[in-house]
Amino acid sequence: MANEIELKFGSLNLNSTNEITISAISIKENKDVKVSKIPKADRSVAETARRNSLTVTVKGDIIGSDYDDLRTNLDTLKAGLHNGKQKFTLDDDRYIMGQLKNFTEGVVHLKRMCTWSASFVCEDPLWLAETATVDDRTPTSGTPYNVTNAGNAPVRAKIEFTAPAGGISNDIQFENTTNSELMKYIGDVVATEDVEIDNRYDTDDFQVLNNGVDDHANFEGDFITLEPGVNALEFTGTVGTDVKVTFRAGWY
Repeated sequence: MANEIELKFGSLNLNSTNEITISAISIKENKDVKVSKIPKADRSVAETARRNSLTVTVKGDIIGSDYDDLRTNLDTLKAGLHNGKQKFTLDDDRYIMGQLKNFTEGVVHLKRMCTWSASFVCEDPLWLAETATVDDRTPTSGTPYNVTNAGNAPVRAKIEFTAPAGGISNDIQFENTTNSELMKYIGDVVATEDVEIDNRYDTDDFQVLNNGVDDHANFEGDFITLEPGVNALEFTGTVGTDVKVTFRAGWY
């Protein structure tokens, strides 16, 4: 659970440190729903909606000891907001990535106070744990083991396989039996080196790296996600292979 409120956008503190007082925060879910009319019938068919983004709107006021101080504080606020994609946090243990979409300011007292409103678009609509979960073990081939996503939403994972002393040759299979996602790597891995299968955990792109070199050609199947709660994972392959699963718990 969160230990304290920490309202920040990137390195910008949205609090009294910058003479800011927050009056309201709203979070809007965005979904696209395609509805098709059934000819000659008093009804329609709607496809299953998918979440496509979140919009977070923060409203508040900002003060200064005089006009110059107020203008300086506004400059600091705007510079912090116009800073591309950044972490947005409400507390100290979850964040969401967002960028500024709209900013509005209004004068309450020309020399002392302005109101403001900022809206952020968050393209990946999940709040993620600040602290990553890492499960690193040498599993028994063909024997499931459990890894828990403590959130309430499915999340993307990065899987790393480190070869034992004899190396690996076309002998990596990994499955999340909880959601039936399965992947295989059919290439060779030199002893003590690793293969990384990244379902957009580190970047916005899918990655298959053999000792840091792209190797999508030897990848088959699914990029792994973890369902909320307990996931039964199963490695099948060369004895002595180390398997590291890295992810951040996620919440709607």
